[in-house]
Amino acid sequence: MIYLANDHNGVETMKFVADWLKKNNYNFEWIGATTFDKSDSYVHYVKKANEVVKQNGNLGIYMCGTGVGASIAANRCKGIRAVLCNMPQTAYFSRFHNNANVLVLSGGYAGYPKLSKRKIVKILQTFLTTNFEGGRHEERVKDLDEMY
Repeated sequence: MIYLANDHNGVETMKFVADWLKKNNYNFEWIGATTFDKSDSYVHYVKKANEVVKQNGNLGIYMCGTGVGASIAANRCKGIRAVLCNMPQTAYFSRFHNNANVLVLSGGYAGYPKLSKRKIVKILQTFLTTNFEGGRHEERVKDLDEMY
């Protein structure tokens, strides 16, 4: 299962992601904001999503304006390995070498570069289809999950 978490800045981009996931037959649950309300905080939605994502086999897609805050919030939770991606190569290696379970994207923010829909799709495809290599990387992932 894929869990979606976002604040007001990620509403429109997350709608695009949800439509793409649905069209491509992915099972997901949208936990984040669905309307533009500046009182929404990504922290609340990320915390809620982390509780289900950290269960084995689940993934998350999180957003805030830049993606930075959502990344920080996500990685405060034991068992979450979130990565802020702005290109498919980062998505690939985050899964292949680090078994990342949360993809964080910029939802858009005034004055901050916005990802094109084409690039978002490439990042999603890469993140969702890349398998963890395991082997020598397993010990690192175990160490990450045992931190704090």
